[in-house]
Amino acid sequence: MRLDAPVMRAILENEVAEHGVVTAWDDVAIPVLVRIGERYQATQRFVEVEHLISRCVSEVLGAVPRPASTPRVLLAAADEEQHTLPLEALAAALAQAGVPSRLLGARVPPRALEDAVTRTGPTAVVLWSQMADTGDVRQLARLGDHPHRPLLLAAGGPGWPAALPAGVAQLTTLGSAVALLQAAVV
Repeated sequence: MRLDAPVMRAILENEVAEHGVVTAWDDVAIPVLVRIGERYQATQRFVEVEHLISRCVSEVLGAVPRPASTPRVLLAAADEEQHTLPLEALAAALAQAGVPSRLLGARVPPRALEDAVTRTGPTAVVLWSQMADTGDVRQLARLGDHPHRPLLLAAGGPGWPAALPAGVAQLTTLGSAVALLQAAVV
């Protein structure tokens, strides 16, 4: 609440260094972000705290060293989806596991994602949707029908409906997502 970014970063850096990205995400970042969200809902205040914490988390995750090999995992947010922090956590956790990834970021239009799949030929693609209005399964279906369909196509985030297109894996936790993606690219 003091907006002390250096302290926030130091806490997160220490957690990542001592316990790894998955534990730091599950046990520190998520609980803090959830509590700030709850305070916002109750008071309509503290958006600045959530933004600063999110920025600090993003900086710490971005500082995790990345493997030098060619990425075979493509990570992207669904069309119009602006939330990318979970994808940043996945990219950092994959890096710690020795799996390079390519993170396209927020609001990736379906055509741009298809073009990226064509140009990079990933083994696995993860499409993130945080909000129900961005979890359009047609985006997944288009990738499933793509001429260069990845071996693993996965939907991450709570924005997707329960019924996904055939052959699309549902990612539920950061740890299980890392294990699934790591197995897919070995």
